[in-house]
Amino acid sequence: MELWLQQFTEISRAFFYFAWLPLVIWTLLAGTILVALRSAGKLHAQYHYHIRLALIAGLPLGLLSTWGVDQVSALLTAAGAEAASLKVIAVMAPIETGISTQSSTIFPTLTDLFFLTTAVILLLGIVWMMTIRLKQYFQLHLLKKQLPMDRLTDYSFLSKANQDLTGQMRREIRIGFLKQDIIPVTFGVKDPVILVPESLKQTPEKLDLAIRHELTHIQNRDFVTHLLTTAIQSLFWFHPLVHLISRELVDYREMRCDSIIIGDSNISKKQYASLLFELLPMPNLNRQISVNMAQQSSNLKERIERITRQNRSQVLPKRSSLTILATLLVTLTLVMACTDLQTQAVFDEEELDLMTDIDRSGERGYHQVIIYLGDEGQSDRHENAINQLNQLKPEHIKEIEILKGSAATEAFGDRAEHGVILVKTNQDAQSYNRTLQTLGMEPDLSVLNEIQNSDAPDDFFVVVEEMPELIGGLASIQQDIRYPEMARRAGIEGRVYIQFIVNEEGDVENPQVIRGIGGGADEEALRAVQHAKFKPGIQRGRPVRVQYSLPVVFRLQQNENSEDETSE
Repeated sequence: MELWLQQFTEISRAFFYFAWLPLVIWTLLAGTILVALRSAGKLHAQYHYHIRLALIAGLPLGLLSTWGVDQVSALLTAAGAEAASLKVIAVMAPIETGISTQSSTIFPTLTDLFFLTTAVILLLGIVWMMTIRLKQYFQLHLLKKQLPMDRLTDYSFLSKANQDLTGQMRREIRIGFLKQDIIPVTFGVKDPVILVPESLKQTPEKLDLAIRHELTHIQNRDFVTHLLTTAIQSLFWFHPLVHLISRELVDYREMRCDSIIIGDSNISKKQYASLLFELLPMPNLNRQISVNMAQQSSNLKERIERITRQNRSQVLPKRSSLTILATLLVTLTLVMACTDLQTQAVFDEEELDLMTDIDRSGERGYHQVIIYLGDEGQSDRHENAINQLNQLKPEHIKEIEILKGSAATEAFGDRAEHGVILVKTNQDAQSYNRTLQTLGMEPDLSVLNEIQNSDAPDDFFVVVEEMPELIGGLASIQQDIRYPEMARRAGIEGRVYIQFIVNEEGDVENPQVIRGIGGGADEEALRAVQHAKFKPGIQRGRPVRVQYSLPVVFRLQQNENSEDETSE
């Protein structure tokens, strides 16, 4: 049970990281378009309907395309890794089995509990919505079996226009009459069914108009799009914009149908509007999974206004509307997928913790990038990034080595408790900088050349028995940092990574910005670190020179433009 919950939590976490950005993008785009449509009230109902249909269909299609892009990217990455044939060594610590007095914890963090709870709520909501829809579906089909049904073509009272429309569909359409008063409704894909109240038989003209309305829905396959919308609404029940678009889609579907019917010069606008007024007080029959003639009174005024002002010679903009639908659908899908692809950094800027180890003397034969992994989820994301490194040409990368468990802590101390990735590059500047670029860094060739040509001593350690300790703790640097005015005004935030040497006296030598954010923050971090005082590193009982790196975080407060800087 515990293993199942842990797996479910990981799946929930992965889905959240996958879906949140496409959902935000869709929300922003759909919200913007809906606001723009508010000022286009006189636009033909056909355009309103198809634009909203594209918006709601674009949500699942965009997520599917995002997933597809991820899969293609993974395949290309794997192919690139196989072609590169880089040497990757994984060093794992021995697995020790023992008895622990501590009870196991299913949810090690509140974050895991959040992901699990959220996923359970979302799934329960989907199951609930789907259950309601299935119940309504079976109720309609039970009614279809119990109610006497006749072929629509058997009724002689149909107008010639309705007879011709029925013949064009090449499907057998059946009609049933209910004793109770209901709003006329149609459902079914292969064998469409029209249900109307028996009271309409008393006025054949009104019955013929009601049938004309439902036949128009069948001709345009509105039941299919209605089922699609209902399914999307059930899957994304938590999103208020989905419900809003679904309601408006129904409104403009009916207005579009009205427009098509009124376009027939043989139909009286007055009689048709009168029929809408008469049917509106009647109850709807499972309107969530059926297409009704009149959904709600809130849009009746707009429907009547559109009916009265419509010019009968007005041509239905079918081609242009379908073109807009297809264009908008493709645009939404591509934007959601491609934006997600562009924002997939190999390493998260806020989680990246690395040190660079330059081979100054040339004796070792390679430069080294040491990546310290974070918690379990972060480590998984970092290890997956090795596939990106494998796309580098073999002449750039010499070796990639993964250290886990005690193998990592023995070599690099407690800082490496979650593991370490050692990326060994060839000695040339291009190989070194290309590797850092792949890791999401922004290296400067002049920095490498400056280090390689430096007169500073090259006898330093990267890891020692006792690593240097910052005297006064991180607060000593934090108190000395002032948020640069340029960065404050520009709203610049982020981490500045400083790498330096702690000498035998505990002083900082040769501080370098290996990753900056600009706006004066790099210079301020460099100044603060340069004046820091350390307890020297110890190797074999004596102080030695040790290479060290320190990330300095610049963060603006949310409520005002005042500084809140911390060092890590």
